[in-house]
Amino acid sequence: MSPNLDPPDHGLRLTTSRLLDVWRLQRRLTALALLYALMYSALSLAIPLLIARTIDDSILHDERPLAPQLAIVAVLAAVRSTVNFLRRYATARVGVGVEASMRELLYGAYLRFPRAFYDLHPTGQVVSRATNDLYPVRYFIGWGMVQGAQSIMMILGTAVVLGVTNLKLAALSAIPLPLIGLVAWRFAHLVTPISRDVQARKGDVTESADEAVVGIEMVQAFGREDDVQDRFAQRADAVRTEVLRQARVESHHLPGLFYLPSASVAVVLLVGGRAVIHGTLTYGEFALFIQLLLQLVWPLESTGWIINLGQRALASAGRSFAWLDEVPVLPERPDPARMAEGDTGVELRGVRFAYPGAAEAVLDGVDLTVAPGEVVAVCGATGAGKSTLLGLLPRFYDPDAGAVLLGGHDLRDLALDDVRGAVGVVTQRPILFSETLRDNLLAGRPDADDAALHEACDVAGVTAFLDDLPDRWQTLIGERGVNLSGGQRQRVALARALLTDAPVLVLDDPLSAVDTTTEDRIVTRLRSALEGRAVLLATQRLSTLALADRIVVLDDGVVVESGTQAQLLERGGTFAELFGEDASVAA
Repeated sequence: MSPNLDPPDHGLRLTTSRLLDVWRLQRRLTALALLYALMYSALSLAIPLLIARTIDDSILHDERPLAPQLAIVAVLAAVRSTVNFLRRYATARVGVGVEASMRELLYGAYLRFPRAFYDLHPTGQVVSRATNDLYPVRYFIGWGMVQGAQSIMMILGTAVVLGVTNLKLAALSAIPLPLIGLVAWRFAHLVTPISRDVQARKGDVTESADEAVVGIEMVQAFGREDDVQDRFAQRADAVRTEVLRQARVESHHLPGLFYLPSASVAVVLLVGGRAVIHGTLTYGEFALFIQLLLQLVWPLESTGWIINLGQRALASAGRSFAWLDEVPVLPERPDPARMAEGDTGVELRGVRFAYPGAAEAVLDGVDLTVAPGEVVAVCGATGAGKSTLLGLLPRFYDPDAGAVLLGGHDLRDLALDDVRGAVGVVTQRPILFSETLRDNLLAGRPDADDAALHEACDVAGVTAFLDDLPDRWQTLIGERGVNLSGGQRQRVALARALLTDAPVLVLDDPLSAVDTTTEDRIVTRLRSALEGRAVLLATQRLSTLALADRIVVLDDGVVVESGTQAQLLERGGTFAELFGEDASVAA
């Protein structure tokens, strides 16, 4: 059964549980933020109480000096302002910390996900889940959750104070609260699926932008600017459509959440005002009700914002945690076997492989052995399965049937780090980083000395163009090696692989972009550099095949021929059909 590389988003309960697991890493700072929220709520209740007493005792009846009362109010207000600042700073740090933790989890998972995952998911979607999807999480954790807790503290504290002051008036002022709860519940129910759609459409926009930037040469070369612009506009319009859909739900519900708290103030003005007139409620108590209810307007109004933000955060986190929890990494044994020191050979036994979701196998029953010190070339028409076969050796994929052996051990029995350390790879499209030339060359072996570095670069032909670079070894070669030609990128990738000193080398058309004169020089030097290594080489160039001790021909994923170049040409089979004309010209 194929692994599930595109799992559905997590539901509300599972997402909440996983988000709390990450949030617990910030529990001390969160506890401090909640303490500040409690202090802020307590001060917000104490100040109106003090003002009420000042009105009744110092202004109306002159029972207490006014100045000290006002001074205390001013000091408490200043303290509350400071506490509010500290609470906001603490919650901001919590939000940023949770966002950073989730981003690190995703990035770590991205480095472990199998290649099949990246065959399925566009780069833009992958990037979006580690960027756009985490912003709502940060804002909700960094503001919404503690603000919600503070709002609950204020509501409960206000209810107690008002109930003790005048139970009847407190009960009347609470009439709108059930309606607020009903509107908030309905709002959350409607906005949740829309929030998920918004995040998905934002991922599509990121994907479209990424494709345009990465493929800008082809876009401009074929005059596809308008087509790419139209595609981006369509995806941007899809985001606009979903955001407007969300805005419609917000416009139908948020005004109600904003209006209903004010209704409580209206009730107090009507009923409380009459009570003051009839002498059953003091001016100070009346002012206390008004102040506390006005302070409750924002906590009650913020309920809608918090719910909205919470739904966005849960939708975003649900997408991210689905990948973290459900996408399987390549399995490793808890007690992996260890390869013996020394020469290491490669063997494929009855290997069958099909890409996830594909109806037909790319490789079917492939048997192949590469001994230490032997160079075996894999040839075949386009789509025959050459690159797929080579991708099995560094364990980018696991075969569906059969086994790939390294040093006599099934790759699945070895530690993945040991496999990757034993297999040097040059891919069909060399990947270079936006770093210096030297850093790119040392990527596989950072501790290599200058002598080994220069030797590998001499063999691969890097030193031939070194003096043409503005800063030689310290030249920044740009993203994906954009400042180098295609042939130069291939030579850097080949030197990097040679420098690793890995006992097994996988070379996927390593010199396809190199001119024939340079290729001849590199091939001549490579013969000695490859001594003692097991090398599997895929190429469509007859000149590169001169490196091979033996040639294996693939046709529709099956080995149909094997032998030396001369033997295969003499047989007149598939190999001769592919290279016979070139061989005649070369002769």
